[in-house]
Amino acid sequence: LEKKCGLLQVDGKTLDWKARLKHCYMVMQDTSHQLFTESVTDEVLLSIDNEDETVVDKILKQFDLLEYKDRHPLSLSGGQKQRVAIASAIVSNREIIVFDEPTSGLDLKHMREVARSLKSLADQGKTLLVITHDPELVMAGCSYVVHMEKGQIKESYPLDESGSKKVLDFFRIRQ
Repeated sequence: LEKKCGLLQVDGKTLDWKARLKHCYMVMQDTSHQLFTESVTDEVLLSIDNEDETVVDKILKQFDLLEYKDRHPLSLSGGQKQRVAIASAIVSNREIIVFDEPTSGLDLKHMREVARSLKSLADQGKTLLVITHDPELVMAGCSYVVHMEKGQIKESYPLDESGSKKVLDFFRIRQ
């Protein structure tokens, strides 16, 4: 995508870059660029205001990471690093979360956990933007599709029966 100028507004208020950080969180496709601390626990704690390790243990358990809580995040496998980044995003409690290819490196079990988490966050009123080429994630974790090609919105639609068919047809054509 070409870099464009624009505004981000939340509840009618335009946010500068500093305010955006308070409202938004992003899980990058290459999580090695966003993991900074000396342990998985510290990485997740970095995302929350209070140092409540029970919250950390709960989210790490949810993503099968509890046994790695004292490990350096960069010593983990790609899928484990991805899950640490996703866990950090979830506990950040931000209003807007962008997930860039969140299931890259994940097996089916953990992809399904991510999909459940996306639905749960949406049910809590969070705004989620999921950038993905994973039809299983779209079908299991999303409720609306904005199909983009070459930086332009090609079409957008809810994932009702008709929308689900469009997604499946699109990925069948591409395979």
